[in-house]
Amino acid sequence: MGLTELLSRVDEGRLRDTLQALEGPRHPRAAPQALERAESLVADAFSALGLMTERQPFQLRGVSYNNVVGTLPGSDPKLPWVLLGAHFDTVSNTPGADDNGSGVAVLLEVARHAVQLELRRTVQFVGFNLEEPQDMLGTYRVGSGRFAAQARREGRRYLGALVLEMVGYTDSSPGGQQVPPLVFKRIPDTGTFLTAVGDGRSRQLLRAFERSARARVPELGLVTYRAFLRGWGLPLTRLSDNASFWDRGYPSLMITDTAFLRNPHYHMPTDRADTLDYGFMKRVAQAVLAAIADLALS
Repeated sequence: MGLTELLSRVDEGRLRDTLQALEGPRHPRAAPQALERAESLVADAFSALGLMTERQPFQLRGVSYNNVVGTLPGSDPKLPWVLLGAHFDTVSNTPGADDNGSGVAVLLEVARHAVQLELRRTVQFVGFNLEEPQDMLGTYRVGSGRFAAQARREGRRYLGALVLEMVGYTDSSPGGQQVPPLVFKRIPDTGTFLTAVGDGRSRQLLRAFERSARARVPELGLVTYRAFLRGWGLPLTRLSDNASFWDRGYPSLMITDTAFLRNPHYHMPTDRADTLDYGFMKRVAQAVLAAIADLALS
């Protein structure tokens, strides 16, 4: 089946169903059973798609947690791999619909269709655990940090890692989109676009994502931004799992609706599934699927 046909089969209703299945706090202390259920939801979905599925354990303060990895082997194992990831945990007090049920829903929908493509590069789909802050000291991005560090130790090569971080909220009202200071780029003041953020090592990856998204899903508004100094020039670009890959020298993009720059429900009890824009999420999934296919066929 061709990519155009697969893009047409991205299902808005399935995205909604995944969000509703995930909705609720998923936190290691406030809701540990729900966190484990979210982990199992991701692992079961990967297994049902025929992906090589494994739970990769890591420790935090003597407690074991898991990232969930589904691998789709490519025809040429010598080529650098492509990764698509999203974290499935939340802070303690939020249903976590946009943050980051939306990313998980898009991750699973893209994987569902990607398995039907014959790809040259191996693609890994990863559910990251413990992205959110774990203490008052600012310990966060734990699962992705352990994953990226292990990949570097093993000498694993990635053409790029795409990280889905809040991709479901829109605000079409004028002034609904905030723009941080020192961003010298024209940004719409309505929050109806997707943003892709890369660092200095990610120039080619950022251009490739933009080409795929604009060619295949032209109706999706897209703003790209290149952060300097691994994001330290604009630290809010380091708040998700993309920075774990930047810090280990891997090209990576954060794919986002811009989080608290748009969504007033960020880290709040009101971050619920009924606040999200599923038509927008469908277009995001289509753009990400197109990019994954183009990268993995290259």
